[in-house]
This record gives sequence, structure tokens and C-alpha cells, in this order.
Amino acid sequence: MRHYETDSSPAAARILALTMLADGGLDHNELDALMRSDLVRRLGIGTLEFERILREYCDDLMMSAHYLDGMRLKLADEVFELLLEDIADPALQRAVLRTMQDIVSADGVETGAEVEVLARALEKWGARSAPGRIN
Repeated sequence: MRHYETDSSPAAARILALTMLADGGLDHNELDALMRSDLVRRLGIGTLEFERILREYCDDLMMSAHYLDGMRLKLADEVFELLLEDIADPALQRAVLRTMQDIVSADGVETGAEVEVLARALEKWGARSAPGRIN
């Protein structure tokens, strides 16, 4: 996986891309939720910039993923941990978590893979509550 500067817009966008693709597909409702989020506006990420980061993530994923059922790619646990470490600022972590939850909920279906991504981010960033609405 390529490295982005800690707490940078691309590092945050990559976590959001990872969340969108956790269930193996890209859903328009999830993309719409992301592009409407306060975080995207705050980070100054437009559609074209997000699409670039999403493509870079997909390229990196193809190079470093573990395969599941021959249909989906799963990021190696240790790589996911490293990506989460790229977001160190607690306020940014909370904003990313809120946006992750918006993405996971956007299509009305919360898959096990999506919930796992959200739960691991909560665990890594020190949140002690179970996955639920992040405030």
C-alpha cells in the first residue's frame, strides 16, 4: 500500500474508500452519502479527487489483498491496521468514523464486512462503545 501523510485528506479518503468497498461492491447510495458529508467538504475532496484515491486504493488492494471465496478481496489485517494509523488526530478520527457509519448505512444494508471495518476502526482509535451511532 502506498503511504499518505498522516492526517492528510488522501489518508482519510482511503479509509472511506476501504469502507465503501468492504462488502465487495461500490454502491451509488454510499458514494452519494460520502459526497454529501461534512468531512469531504472539510477535507476539500471533490468527486475527481476521491475517484483518484479510490483507484489508487483498488490498485494497491490488488497487490496486497488476501482472497476470499474467489470473488472478493480482503485487505490483510496488518495492512488495515497500518492504514488506520495514518489517522492520528482524535477529532479527525471521530469525523472519519461518523462518515464511515454514514457510508455503511447509506444503502440500507449493513453487511458483516462493513460492520467489521467500522468495529476495527472503533477499536483501533480507542472508542470503547460497541458500533452504533458515533457522535
